[in-house]
Amino acid sequence: MKRIVFSAIFILAAALPAFAVEPLKMGLLQIEDSVPFYVAEQEQFYSGENLQVELIPFLSALERDSALAAGAIDGAIDDPVGAILFDKGRGMLKITSLCLGETPAEGVFAILAAPGSGISKVEDLKNVEIAVSNSTIIEYVTDRMLEKSGFTHSEIKKIEVTKMPIRMQMLLSDSVKAATLPEPLASIAAGKGAKVIVSDAGVDESLSQTVIVFRGEVLEKRREDVAAFFRAYSEAVKVINEAPEKYRNLFVEKGRIPPNLAKTYPIPTYPLPAPFSPSLYKPVIHWLSAKGLTAQIPYGSIVSTDFLSSRN
Repeated sequence: MKRIVFSAIFILAAALPAFAVEPLKMGLLQIEDSVPFYVAEQEQFYSGENLQVELIPFLSALERDSALAAGAIDGAIDDPVGAILFDKGRGMLKITSLCLGETPAEGVFAILAAPGSGISKVEDLKNVEIAVSNSTIIEYVTDRMLEKSGFTHSEIKKIEVTKMPIRMQMLLSDSVKAATLPEPLASIAAGKGAKVIVSDAGVDESLSQTVIVFRGEVLEKRREDVAAFFRAYSEAVKVINEAPEKYRNLFVEKGRIPPNLAKTYPIPTYPLPAPFSPSLYKPVIHWLSAKGLTAQIPYGSIVSTDFLSSRN
């Protein structure tokens, strides 16, 4: 009788999915870039790879970075400026894949003029203080957009307003003449009277990207789990791109798209995961080093390129 019981237990155990003991914990900001993570969960692509993934939302990059530093999460959505400044070549973190920003059309930042500023074209921004958050992707994109518009370094003026909702409110109340905002805040501000002067979606190269990062320790110890994650993520990208409207409700919820934009806000074409390229890395590290924020960190010290080879 005992043999029968033990055999039954063995058969049952063998039939259960071979999930990892610990889930892969991914930290996500509530932005449109996060949507493929949630689609992979909804469509059970993670479980199809015998992988448990826990998606953990964060309200700010600071909270996310604190969780990464503490080892409370394994990976996250980040931006290249933030990721490089977090790690500074120490090997704690690796940029493992591009998320959004493969093409200029995926850009999400704009410099807007206040309703009563009298600013109507990009040339009007010369020597005008633009509200940004310093040493972030927002300041980087602001500088790059204006440089591509022919501005010299001395003609670019900025004022720091760290919190984005406050920055938008100061813009709308004419407390600042111009500000750089990400979507969907840029569209919200434009709907309330601010004027979009220049957008990174309208330039001839990709200026802003989001990336998927993993802690270096996780890449070493859970290599197969990371590869399985990217296979599931790839499937999510494919189904979104094939039928984006099927996922609009999820997109609106997780991207925090306001109700008045919910039906018309464009769903981006998500790129399949791919290594963050040297051509995207070089201008970022050049800008950071020119500002004295970090040294010239070699590409291979912070970018991982070997965890996507098995993706479908």
